[in-house]
Amino acid sequence: MSFNVNVYKKPRKPEYLYYGSSERVSVVMPSQAYDFGGKTGVLNAIYATPVRDIALAYALGVVPDETGQHERVMSYKYGAEVKMIFHKGHPNFGGKGYVYKLPCKSFIHAGGTQWVSASPVTPLETTGINVDDYLYLFRYATEVEKQQVAEDFAER
Repeated sequence: MSFNVNVYKKPRKPEYLYYGSSERVSVVMPSQAYDFGGKTGVLNAIYATPVRDIALAYALGVVPDETGQHERVMSYKYGAEVKMIFHKGHPNFGGKGYVYKLPCKSFIHAGGTQWVSASPVTPLETTGINVDDYLYLFRYATEVEKQQVAEDFAER
C-alpha cells in the first residue's frame, strides 16, 4: 500500500490580500477574533483574503438590532456564493466602508481563503465604498440557518 504524504499542499502566497472594515485607518492592527455568539476565537490577528468580494462583504459593517445585538457569519457551508449572512442586526445602510489592499509579507495561510498576520500592516491602497452599492453581498439568515449556525458554533 502506498501513501501520499503530500496530500495537503500549502497554497502559494498571493501577490496581495484584501481586508474589509467599516472604519478608515492608516494602519490595520491585529484584533481578537470572535466566533459566532461572541466566543473568543483563537487568534489575535489581522484576517485577510485574496478574494476582494469577501473583504467587501466585511466592509458593509454591522449595525446592532433593536436589542443591541449583532451577529453575522460568512461560510461556504451556508452557501457557495460570497454573502455576509446577518443573524442579528444589519449592514450599515447608507454608510461608508473601506477595503484595504495589503502586502502579504507578514501573513501566513490559516485555511481556506483566510490568511493571518499578528503584526500591524500598512495598506498599499485604501478604497472607500458606499455600503448601499454592495448590498448584493449580504442577506438575512433563514430560521433554519439561524438554528444550524447556533448548533454549529455551540459545538466549539
